[in-house]
Amino acid sequence: MGRSAIIVVAALVVILLLFTRHSPSGDGQPAPVAGGSGATTGHLKVVPTIRSVTVAPGSVTFGNCSGGSGYTNSTANALGYPNGSCTVGAIGVNETFPITVTYTGIPGSVYVSGSSAVPADNGSEWTLCSPPGSPANQTACTGTQGLPGDDQYMVMNFAEAVENAGVLTTTPACDKEFDSHGGCAATPQEFQTQVQHEGLLLTGPKSWSDHSTSWTVTVTWTAVGSN
Repeated sequence: MGRSAIIVVAALVVILLLFTRHSPSGDGQPAPVAGGSGATTGHLKVVPTIRSVTVAPGSVTFGNCSGGSGYTNSTANALGYPNGSCTVGAIGVNETFPITVTYTGIPGSVYVSGSSAVPADNGSEWTLCSPPGSPANQTACTGTQGLPGDDQYMVMNFAEAVENAGVLTTTPACDKEFDSHGGCAATPQEFQTQVQHEGLLLTGPKSWSDHSTSWTVTVTWTAVGSN
């Protein structure tokens, strides 16, 4: 075979190889190309976007009662009249603050409010009142020396490291016992909580018309935006 013939044969072999490599598969589709993939999962923390308040325990019982007169004088665990008083916790030498108020989230404030006192028989309630001189939208106490009148009562909250107790109303208002500096600001560190320990002081009516011996009072703490 001459040199030119060898060159021609070599060229044909190259063309055949190229044609075979790029020719479609038997079904007319290009031959599949082998490959693979990989992935990673990213985890991200963001600042909190909520404000919330939790209160513990969810139920408390008033005790340490005093005041009243004669046959309607208070006992240790039962309110008497006129204008007996009971507490949750204690102020003084052996101070206790059984209610834990915990704020969580971005900075804000804590408001607090009370409710009417409801008797077990769902009869005549006691209206929550405030001392004379309170805002016009609050019910003023009508008893002597600013104490609750008939079918009225007053409740105050007090707190650890705060000197003055605050009078509650049915309208949520700044809980000046929450912040040890005398305000209601809540400014926890990022992803942390701010806690205050509080108690309650209840002053009962001059007299009442419902004869139930069991009553329910609700105190509510609420997280709000900064003013």
